Amino acid sequence: MSVLGVLLSREAIIAVAICGALLCVVGSLRAGRTAPAGVLVKTGYALTGVSMLLMIVAGFMSGR
Repeated sequence: MSVLGVLLSREAIIAVAICGALLCVVGSLRAGRTAPAGVLVKTGYALTGVSMLLMIVAGFMSGR
């Protein structure tokens, strides 16, 4: 399987979305304590956005 096939697999997309959500939660919980918490939240949102983009690309490439 190609790298693109692995990235567009359902499991990979869900894993990226969950990682993004966890980073957002951890960043929100640490928001008052440390400055890098904002970076965690932004990274989490970015990963969630990447998972949405991958889902759209997977839909276009499915050929249904």
